[in-house]
Amino acid sequence: MDLFHDNPLFTGIRQMLGAFAKQQMRTIAMKHDAEESMPWGLMKSAQALGLTQSALLDGRKKLTGVDEDPDPKKPKSQARLAVAASEELAWGCAGIALALGGSGLACSPVARMGTDEQKAEFKKLLSGTDEHGHIRVAAMALSEPATGSDISGLKTTARPDGDHWIIRGSKQWITNGQSANVYVVWAQTEASAGRAGVRGFIVARGTPGLIPGKKETKLGIRASETAQVHFEDVRVHKDMMLGAAAAAAGDATSGGLADTKKMLDSTRPVVGSQAVGIARAAYEFLLERVQSTSLHGTPMASHQHIMFELAEMNMEIAASRLLAHKAAWMADHHMENVLESSAAKAHGARTAQYVTTRAMVLLGEEALEPGHPVEKWYRDAKIYDIFEGTGQIQRRIIAKHLTGQNPT
Repeated sequence: MDLFHDNPLFTGIRQMLGAFAKQQMRTIAMKHDAEESMPWGLMKSAQALGLTQSALLDGRKKLTGVDEDPDPKKPKSQARLAVAASEELAWGCAGIALALGGSGLACSPVARMGTDEQKAEFKKLLSGTDEHGHIRVAAMALSEPATGSDISGLKTTARPDGDHWIIRGSKQWITNGQSANVYVVWAQTEASAGRAGVRGFIVARGTPGLIPGKKETKLGIRASETAQVHFEDVRVHKDMMLGAAAAAAGDATSGGLADTKKMLDSTRPVVGSQAVGIARAAYEFLLERVQSTSLHGTPMASHQHIMFELAEMNMEIAASRLLAHKAAWMADHHMENVLESSAAKAHGARTAQYVTTRAMVLLGEEALEPGHPVEKWYRDAKIYDIFEGTGQIQRRIIAKHLTGQNPT
């Protein structure tokens, strides 16, 4: 399995984004964390590096300078590049990393399920700037107040009305929910169809009945906007339903929940890699402190209990990174990676929480002060055990693949 250290392309991406994270992200991370504000200026300048809001639709050439082989049967590198890039950006600041890549959550289903016309319309809605002079962003409206991890229990509905669908419901914890210029909204089109009835719709900001709601105040990842979104009889043309053509041709699952779950299988290794970036940031901060500080008159590095903690952190970070890269490698080679994706996400989240918690303990009162980087990373780490499927959901998926049965 060729990981990033064997590939000049991956090495170059990591070095470029690592420098960007250190020089551009770290310098403003505390400000946006304290203000709970989106880094609009950085998001705009990041486009020069290929970190566009429509990157998944643009293709990887914009970031790497290399075209992907169009043959769908040949191995790709997109998933591994995303994993390598995500670790570096989250090392800089997880909240800013999510702000930079938040539109990718919505781009992913459009890239996977959309027609050429839908992709063109989606990119058009993301082009230019909004009335505030900010770059335009997208939002994936999936989670609901009563359906966080159980996406098969969506209450938002879409009913047919001639050439349109009428969407009604509310979404919660939506990245870019308040500022998005275009939304991918998931709704139940036919209750009797169960999971097969769940469909995605492209909805432009300003559509009557689409109401961005309350912005959430969060424990961590504060530079990334999270908000409610309400849909009060929003009228959407049938051409904006993802997977409609395939469904009309007899494929009942295309564009539905099955495709949505496959999409999550591709994004979960990226989320696990972001967690690795947070863990690595806290570990490196602690390692530097240990190498340069004394405790009770002797070098900290000579204290066995401290060094054993660092050794444990090093092992867990390496294991989480390898799990993420394995899941991404399998995706690039068109192999089923459901178990591996869940393992990468769950293990990465656990590692981030473990490393940041132990770093807080070892640094003592210093790290309890607001504005301390380890205190911030400690807060940022918690969400990784919750979004993109909780740790419990990931373990259930893994267990089902081990035994063929859902644990109750």
